[in-house]
Amino acid sequence: MRAQELVRATKNTKIYLDMDGVLADFFYAYAKLAGIESGKYREIPPAKADPTLDKMVGTNFFGTLPKFPTADALVKLVLKYVSSYNICSSPLRGDFNNSAYWKKIWIRRHLNPQPSEIEITGIKEQHAVNADGSPNILIDDKGSNIERWRAKGGIGIKYQADEDSLQKVADGLAHVYGEDYEELEESVDVRYSIYPKLTKRFVIGEPYGKKNLKVPHAKYVDKTRK
Repeated sequence: MRAQELVRATKNTKIYLDMDGVLADFFYAYAKLAGIESGKYREIPPAKADPTLDKMVGTNFFGTLPKFPTADALVKLVLKYVSSYNICSSPLRGDFNNSAYWKKIWIRRHLNPQPSEIEITGIKEQHAVNADGSPNILIDDKGSNIERWRAKGGIGIKYQADEDSLQKVADGLAHVYGEDYEELEESVDVRYSIYPKLTKRFVIGEPYGKKNLKVPHAKYVDKTRK
């Protein structure tokens, strides 16, 4: 049994949710921005990966991300164990302030209830353990984030919403809280193939400005879709 499996949550444990890949579908939007009609990020040619990331700089990209259909169920699941949850998300390289701004806009519009804390940082593991030594939990799609979090004494659950079932998170939380595993209702088990329509009016990759800031409740127009 791995040492990580022996770490248990306590009454002071906080739960942090990553945003991109866990609550918001960064992958679909990333693929479409790269010109991949299928919306499958694994089909992005290596030569297009960095140039596509560069296209996001200075835009409202992170404010336009589609919400995973399982996001609300994930938050509800987490709130079975804690009275409130937190967000811990990485900023876009070379675009810290702008990407952080739009991530917070996305969170404000799409999550209910709202998180208690929003941490936009490239050093997530600094939140792995509380001052009293109690471990915190990170639910994240990126393996390296999970490994660094665990190395600092925290509890990591690797989960990617478009590839994993919510049952993976349910089992992980039950384990670290010392509970019996519980089967989720079929309605919140997540392998899906039909993508929900966007709900706000910002075009993926469009530079932000005063005009966009004045229409927070209009509908998205995703010009990358046919």
